[in-house]
Amino acid sequence: MKSIFHLALEEKFHQLHPELQKKFGITSQQNIMVLGQGRMTEIRGTPLMLRPFLNIGAKDHVIFGERGKEVPFTLENYAYEDDHGREALSYIRRFFFPYAIRGFDAAMYYDEQEQAIVDCLGKSSLLSTVMDVDVTKEGGLLMHSRKTKILDSLSINGPQTSLYEHYDEKEQAFRVHVHVEHPMIGTVLMYEGLVHTEILPITSNHIPDRGILT
Repeated sequence: MKSIFHLALEEKFHQLHPELQKKFGITSQQNIMVLGQGRMTEIRGTPLMLRPFLNIGAKDHVIFGERGKEVPFTLENYAYEDDHGREALSYIRRFFFPYAIRGFDAAMYYDEQEQAIVDCLGKSSLLSTVMDVDVTKEGGLLMHSRKTKILDSLSINGPQTSLYEHYDEKEQAFRVHVHVEHPMIGTVLMYEGLVHTEILPITSNHIPDRGILT
């Protein structure tokens, strides 16, 4: 079985740095998970007066209004088979601010018709983004949103999302940069930082519904 990133990248998957191949090559048949711990050097975006409105999406773990520097961060990736029988991968992100713990969660799968990865956002998956995937000449992973949909059907003029991740040999960790930009208000959310990861064995009863923890 190939992972969703292997399906999306095809032969380019082997151009990824070996550590990225390990991280993005996990499948539901392996019974393993990725655990990441690190620190976001900066989290910024959205004008100050609009940030409180972002917390409307905080309960769904899709967006949040807090901003800061040197924010502790954790990541959990579970590969699992979703309700439609598709290979899927969860992203369970936690940001530890002084007065709140915020989530930014997603469940991804490979869409054969789109020939791209679909990123279902939040616990509800109300919003989803079709993401094109590529490999940089340095062996990093690059993702760009192609379109955003509501309930996996209605396309909307939503924010544009980009993600870049590469392996830092000196730090022996992953450097991550995520940027979400809206055409009207500019940067909605940007965060970047260093994440140390390990691959751990799991059993099937450790995987929550859709791979998303509450």
